Amino acid sequence: AKRIPDPFEEQLLALLAARGTALIIDKGSGGEEAGRVERAVQRSGVKAVFWEGSFAGFAAIIAASPLYVGYDSAGQHVAAACGVPLVSIFAGFPAPRMFHRWRPAGERCTVIRVDRPDPRETLERVRAAIDG
Repeated sequence: AKRIPDPFEEQLLALLAARGTALIIDKGSGGEEAGRVERAVQRSGVKAVFWEGSFAGFAAIIAASPLYVGYDSAGQHVAAACGVPLVSIFAGFPAPRMFHRWRPAGERCTVIRVDRPDPRETLERVRAAIDG
């Protein structure tokens, strides 16, 4: 429920890569999620490094990053706590209260609340946040 429908992820990857951003992508819990990530990278035509390790290792990568972009996840909270600029795509929450309680907070946090998961609109909102 947190995902924006295709082709959002591959277009997001292309947007980030076009800005010269090195992409390090967590494959998640494996299985179908990892396959979806691999397919999005392949369809986008970008070069990316995949992370398949501990969360602590991924958190260290996030802490050293110039930008974090992702769905509502533990990674967004690592970025916020470390002062890493972040764009959090927050979709699929069951109630507004959850959004208000779990969104990251900080000076360098941009949270995109998605009530209607429209890939084009969400991508434009991410683009505006990055260009901001």
